[in-house]
Amino acid sequence: MKKQLTVALGLAVLATPVFASKARLQALGEDSYGSAYINDNRNIWLNAAQINNHKDLVTYEFGGNQTTDSAQNARGEGGVYKAHGNFVYGAHFGGASNTANGMRAAAGLAGADEDNNIDLFIGGDAGMKWGANLGYAKTADESSPLTAESMRSRLGVIMGDTQVYANVNLINNAKGTNGVKFNGELGYQVGAIHAWEGNTLFFDYRSFDAESEAANKKDVSLMQAELGIGRVERLNDKTNLFAKASLFNAKVDNERTAGNVFGGAGCTAGTSSVLACEEYETMRVPVVVGVETEAATWLTLRASVAHVVWGSEEDKNDERTIANSTKINAGATLKFGELSVDGVIGNGDATTAVAGENTAAGNGTLRTDNLMSRVSMTYRF
Repeated sequence: MKKQLTVALGLAVLATPVFASKARLQALGEDSYGSAYINDNRNIWLNAAQINNHKDLVTYEFGGNQTTDSAQNARGEGGVYKAHGNFVYGAHFGGASNTANGMRAAAGLAGADEDNNIDLFIGGDAGMKWGANLGYAKTADESSPLTAESMRSRLGVIMGDTQVYANVNLINNAKGTNGVKFNGELGYQVGAIHAWEGNTLFFDYRSFDAESEAANKKDVSLMQAELGIGRVERLNDKTNLFAKASLFNAKVDNERTAGNVFGGAGCTAGTSSVLACEEYETMRVPVVVGVETEAATWLTLRASVAHVVWGSEEDKNDERTIANSTKINAGATLKFGELSVDGVIGNGDATTAVAGENTAAGNGTLRTDNLMSRVSMTYRF
């Protein structure tokens, strides 16, 4: 009986579709920089040791050359990851940090986003899987005040059912075309992930501090913490059910934008654009339920619903519940042998000129003239 159970579990793992892209994670309600409980090669940005589980592949995220990546305006990037002996090596180009760019924008810089990012990875397995990353980006323009430089490192290990990681900013300084200086102080992200009884328990903590300097120095800071549980349930040999619940807390302090409260420039309640608030704090309990199924040998479909079941947010003058929190996303993968093409079904915004373009906009429209966007391609060799 034990042997039959082992074989059955092995077949289930082999039958599980393996894809890797921002589009897939977005469609399943996850952050494009990795998931604590869904298997995807984007997880190397969360825990560098995950490179041991995602090797011998090339991946491309199609998009423009803009520095800030979003579902509505994707940034192009790509990389290759190759095993050699007991090690795995990787190089990735264009993987700028949205957090770093968001902090710089909140500090009042103009045109000083991260650009020309190069990330190098190395990992190995000696009974304990480990991984390390070093990323660097530099921009300068002699005809203007513009300079920007950043360097960060990611370190992680996987020990049986437990993962631990630490991602640290080593350099994060810039000067915008408007002459405003940005001096990044110690910034870090640490976390732990543990598999338990078919569930995944996770904790993630992030802290970023900087100093904006124009006429005088102003502090900008962001703190974010999340404690949660996720589960992947195998419904049959073609379908997985995903579920996650967490307690999420975030806090922003921005001396540069004195007096900026809900409704001000960039300080918008209920969105992620809160770094422009003078003071902002939120506590919430979001839940996500997603499904992924192999509809045909060449097609996989996925969708998710996310909802804040309890939560509030406040600035220096007001406190309110989280409004309009339900979000629907959907996506698909086209499979051609070892080549996979992922995309989001619709990829717009309720405020864009073309209505009904985004499955998350809540208008219930499927645009067949723009069926897949935020497209990526992965080839395994």
